[in-house]
Amino acid sequence: MESTLGAGIVIAEALQNQLAWLENVWLWVTFLGDPKILFLFYFPAAYYASRRVGIAVLWISLITEWLNLVFKWFLFGDRPFWWVHESGYYSQAPVQVHQFPSSCETGPGSPSGHCMVTGAALWPIMTALSSQLATRTHSCCHSTLIGAVLGWLMTPRVPVERELSFYGLTALALMLGTSLIYWTLFTLGLDLSWTLLPHRSISLAFKWCERPEWIHVDSRPFASLSRDSGAALGLGIALHSPCYAQVRRAQLGNGQKVACLVLAMGLLGPLDWLGHPPQISLFYIFNFLKYTLWPCLVLALVPWVVHMFSAQEAAPIHSS
Repeated sequence: MESTLGAGIVIAEALQNQLAWLENVWLWVTFLGDPKILFLFYFPAAYYASRRVGIAVLWISLITEWLNLVFKWFLFGDRPFWWVHESGYYSQAPVQVHQFPSSCETGPGSPSGHCMVTGAALWPIMTALSSQLATRTHSCCHSTLIGAVLGWLMTPRVPVERELSFYGLTALALMLGTSLIYWTLFTLGLDLSWTLLPHRSISLAFKWCERPEWIHVDSRPFASLSRDSGAALGLGIALHSPCYAQVRRAQLGNGQKVACLVLAMGLLGPLDWLGHPPQISLFYIFNFLKYTLWPCLVLALVPWVVHMFSAQEAAPIHSS
């Protein structure tokens, strides 16, 4: 593991010192690869382009993020900017790397959520885009190759519409499953306290982060669990809402879909930047409720508002 982390530090040092002019590019890549951006941008954009693809992105996001949380407990992966100081590996020859706000997350760093969660959730989008490209270019060879490879890697068979109890049970299963796995590992003698106790999980981040204001409180333990379980419940509520029932029967045009995306981004952005309660339990409850509202806005409320406004604009004017 030390050799792997050491190689990563060498690459980071080379990129920062020799290709400093690409710093903003890599920061944007990191931002676009954040699992939170799946909920903020990729999910609404995919949904307004294709209902089935958007719901597939949401399902894969919440399932793989839950798996990412569980896998972190088994791998105990250090974050590079902690490991540089804690391991003593560079005590004789300090490494020349500097930090960013995106490097001050809490909790274990392996497996990487940026790679695992975002990579998995973007497969439905890439599959849809490759299919459209193959159709437009009438390339039989390319469509067969891309369809076989991507279909073998991941063919999303997600439930589009189920009864509301299904989504409630899914949210409950995510929470209970996490608790069961934790207590099982704890009973077997694995020390998970450094990743779960609030005062331990962020202690290394506070110790080694260059600026305390960079620490991501929403990356603390179980934040992703509250986000995923809330999104699962919110998906069910949205699909069974009266607003969704009206919009589902309507065919939104391209202009309406663009308006939906703009309005959704205008609502989700401020919602994402709302403050976090300092108490841990209140933070998790707040995060759960916020991401329960998330699918309701994207699937039901925003399309309903755009549809109703467009219908009023298109209504004929009768002269008296």
